[in-house]
Amino acid sequence: MQSSSLSIGLKDDHHSKFLHGLKRLQYVDFSRNAFEDQFRTSTFKSQLDSVQSLILEGNLFTSVPLNLEDFNCLSFLNIRNNKIAYLITKEINAIEVLFRKSNRTMTVLLDGNPLVCTCASLDFVEWLFTTKVKLDSNGSYSCVGNDGNITTTNAVYNHLRIFRIRCITTVWVIFSVTLFGVLLLFILVGYRYKLHLQYFCLFIGMANPLFMKSKEEKLEYDAYVAYCDGDYEWVYGPLRIFLEERRNYKLLLLDRGDVLAGEHRLFALNNSIPKCKKIILVISKEFVNNDWAYYEATVGIEHFLGLQARIIVINLENITKTDIPQCVLQMMALDANDHIRKTDTLNENNIFWKCLDQAMKR
Repeated sequence: MQSSSLSIGLKDDHHSKFLHGLKRLQYVDFSRNAFEDQFRTSTFKSQLDSVQSLILEGNLFTSVPLNLEDFNCLSFLNIRNNKIAYLITKEINAIEVLFRKSNRTMTVLLDGNPLVCTCASLDFVEWLFTTKVKLDSNGSYSCVGNDGNITTTNAVYNHLRIFRIRCITTVWVIFSVTLFGVLLLFILVGYRYKLHLQYFCLFIGMANPLFMKSKEEKLEYDAYVAYCDGDYEWVYGPLRIFLEERRNYKLLLLDRGDVLAGEHRLFALNNSIPKCKKIILVISKEFVNNDWAYYEATVGIEHFLGLQARIIVINLENITKTDIPQCVLQMMALDANDHIRKTDTLNENNIFWKCLDQAMKR
């Protein structure tokens, strides 16, 4: 059946009827038939217990085209003059299984294939000279090396240790260069977009409920209150009474002595805000015209960057939007009416105080 154009004739043999029923067939010669694809698993189904010699010489196979381990009597395999670069580990192991099944009489012919002696094929080269399977040319075949030059498998095997070291070195060099390139790219991108990355990391990390919970448990105060002197009575009156006496929150008030005595107000501010879970900005006409109040609001908002739920804005007076600082304008605010602004009354059932309570719980 050699040179019979079987690659064309068997193309439509989907049910593998060509060799079906020939259970005593011992010799199969499919040489020079221009085969290039793997055989169907059922092609030799009837010959698994009978075929001893399989000739596949002169085709276009790039690998062994069938599952050799399925055969029980195969002892001679001719795959010369194909397009095989090297045998992979699975194919080598299958041949060794056949070698044991055939009572150590297995023969494999490989000559005439465009073999390569590269890093990927070193295990194959080693097998050629350590196996007990009988090979043509005693396993010494012409092959193409890593540098593109023609050599022999025997020459490569004689310096196998050197070749393995070169391959390992090459792999590490490629890995190192690639890793360096990736790190350099990350550094450049990180430098270029450092502000965006800082915001992203801050937002993602601090927005994590577990992170916030563990961090908040260590904080001493529930809220820092930023206000102007003109609003002192309201802050120390209704606001403090509602949050501290009625809701048991702990506020940090700079004018109350919650900071170290004699500490500069600027240092006190920078040291106080990080101790608090939230910041309450009491906005009034005096507040928007006060440079210190603007700075206080800016520091607080920057500290809670990306966490708007930690910033509570109270509009104590009716103020036009053009007068409100830009950093505060974009925040959600609680608007106080005339009744709320009174310093001598506190009706905690008012919607204002209920909203404030909810804001503190978030």
